[in-house]
Amino acid sequence: MSATTDLTACIERILANLEAVARTPIDHYHRRRFVADLLHDVYTLGLAWSGDPALRGEVFARLAPVWRHFADEGPFELEMFAARVSSSALIDAEGWVGPCRRRSALAFFVDLAGAELELTRLEEDLADVDETLRELATREGYLRDEERDPGVPREHWWWWAPDRSGP
Repeated sequence: MSATTDLTACIERILANLEAVARTPIDHYHRRRFVADLLHDVYTLGLAWSGDPALRGEVFARLAPVWRHFADEGPFELEMFAARVSSSALIDAEGWVGPCRRRSALAFFVDLAGAELELTRLEEDLADVDETLRELATREGYLRDEERDPGVPREHWWWWAPDRSGP
């Protein structure tokens, strides 16, 4: 399977999940699952456009229904996801890589949709998450190079935490 096919599959999965959300009444659990799945795919897409910035415009355009959804519904589910990024239970289950991936997914989402959506509250929440990650990094961080996902942008400092000097 080619990288383009993988990216197309991510976009199609996001849009199919959004369509399912739109046509059926869903509860809080389903909304959380929708956002978790969305951000998992946005993470994959973000790694791809980090390596090929030309992809960013295509991804942005194809995900226009997602931006409309969050413009109409608000980013509450994203804010709830952000609150769970640095959960100690998740760190215990996944190690430091889990919070790094989730925080990067949110960074990619903000990078992609930030100009389209009002994300001030989410960005404030992310500042709090970053503070917590800095504190946790002294005991949870220290990933080896092979533990970092290829393509992670240098500005995603949490992958290299607690090292303040950057990658």
